[in-house]
Amino acid sequence: MATPPKDGKLIYHLTSLDNLESIFMNGLLSREDVKDFIDVADKEIIEHRKEKKLNNLVPFHFFAGNPFDGKVQLKHPDKKYVFITLERIYAKKNGFKILPKHPLALDDCLLMDYDPGLEKIDWEKMRERDYSDRECKETCMAECLSEIKIDAKNFYAIYVKDEETKELVTKLRDKIIGKNNSIRVYVSNMFLI
Repeated sequence: MATPPKDGKLIYHLTSLDNLESIFMNGLLSREDVKDFIDVADKEIIEHRKEKKLNNLVPFHFFAGNPFDGKVQLKHPDKKYVFITLERIYAKKNGFKILPKHPLALDDCLLMDYDPGLEKIDWEKMRERDYSDRECKETCMAECLSEIKIDAKNFYAIYVKDEETKELVTKLRDKIIGKNNSIRVYVSNMFLI
C-alpha cells in the first residue's frame, strides 16, 4: 500500500522531459521567470494563476498521480515526462508556501506559511483519491509553492517511466551538473502512460 500523502517525505513537480536540460542548467524556475519551455498546464489554469499572482511561484504537489498529473499525461500522450522531487524538509527550511486546495477551488488563493498550511490540508480527504468527488479532487491538488529558484543540486530525485529515459536523464545530469552529484534517478510506475 502506498504511503498516505500526509506521511510522505517528498513533494512532486511534473514536467516534460524536453525541459530537463534547461532545468539542470538554470534551476527550476517559476513560469514567470523561465524563458523557453514546454508548458503542460491548461490555459484556464495559467490565466487563473496569472490573475492570482501565482505565476511567480514554482508549484509542487504532495503526491504523484494527482488529477493534474493524469490530465497532462492523457492530453499529451506523445510526450515523455519526469517528476522532479524535493524533500519536504527542504520546502519547510526554505519557506515554501501552501495552498490547501487547487487554486481554481479557492476564491482568494491566500498563501499560507508552511506549517499552518499543512494543518489546513484535509489529509483524510486527500487519502481517498476519489477524483469523481469534486472536493476530494480539489484537495488532491493542494500545492506547495516555492518563491525561490530551486537549483538542481537541491533535487532529491527524478522519477522516470523506463530504463531508456533513466539512462538519458542520468547522462544529461552528469554532463551538466557533474558526475559527483547526489540527484538520484529512479524508474517508477507513477506514470499513467
